[in-house]
Amino acid sequence: MTRPKIILSDTYNKRLGEIEDFIFESSENNYSAVEKFLDDHDRTLEFIKDNPTTPAPHPQTRDQSWPFGDGRYRLFFKVRGLSIDLLDLIDNRMANLKIYPNNTMPSYSED
Repeated sequence: MTRPKIILSDTYNKRLGEIEDFIFESSENNYSAVEKFLDDHDRTLEFIKDNPTTPAPHPQTRDQSWPFGDGRYRLFFKVRGLSIDLLDLIDNRMANLKIYPNNTMPSYSED
């Protein structure tokens, strides 16, 4: 059986870099935190290649998504024949306003 080819969109590549930077900076420049993310990411891509129809398509957008890293991250993709187009990637510790426009960051004010 032929496995699908993974195709990364420009948006996906950009988000991958942003998330790597965010993890690095928020972990006080800990390379092992970034390596763990990349290992989880690679395992998830292998799973998606082997099981491209496992996540159901979203009823409106028709894309699919899969969580990984204990639910911290989610990748969005579309299966197109023998290719899997990676569309977007989120880290749930970031605001992700494009996907969740009503997200707000807590703030505090001094009285």
